Amino acid sequence: MITPFEERIYNNHLVSSRKAQNKPFRLRENFEKLDESTIKTLNKLSRFFSNYPHINQEEFFIAPHKVYEEEAYYPLEYYTKTKAISVYRQYQKLLELADPDSEESMQRLKDSLKFCYHFCEKKHWNFEDYRLNIEEALPYWVGHLKEHKINFYTLHALTFSNPAVESELLEFVIPDFYPIFQKTRAKFYSSTKMKAFSKVAKHKLNNKLNKLNKLENTKHEQN
Repeated sequence: MITPFEERIYNNHLVSSRKAQNKPFRLRENFEKLDESTIKTLNKLSRFFSNYPHINQEEFFIAPHKVYEEEAYYPLEYYTKTKAISVYRQYQKLLELADPDSEESMQRLKDSLKFCYHFCEKKHWNFEDYRLNIEEALPYWVGHLKEHKINFYTLHALTFSNPAVESELLEFVIPDFYPIFQKTRAKFYSSTKMKAFSKVAKHKLNNKLNKLNKLENTKHEQN
């Protein structure tokens, strides 16, 4: 028997593989006749995704198709190997450097800004607080960037122009940080849709955070 989480892993792999090969798909509902080898592989992947919850399963399974640009089939077993993790990292770099005005990049930015807003809301911060506040010697945003909860375009959207972090430490945590930062910055400022959207979104969300923080401070003063 496998768990509901492992069933989702199986179907996420199935969907990603079929989409990459431009083939129709149907989610599997009955898992009673899975062979023992597949069950063991799903057990391994379940432990892996549980240990690294920040990894996006869909992107993990689609990564080799995007990096190698071929319609090959990659079985579940492939994704238990170290190679799969390396390819996933390569794919994340490709996503970071993608055209900022593409539909995919715009959606990733919206999701990232939403994450930042809710994170700041819980902390009672605005975006400037988010840029400066530190956890274990590094700003919070560095960990979020490393875990792909935000991306480089998010930093530019929030106008994080000069990261106040020791360069050697930053490069150790996020290899190639500065080359990617500079490339994505140039792309961001030459964009049309993303740059315009970011200006409005940052202003709107930051104002909302400031109002919430003001209300929270008022409540504390009254108490």
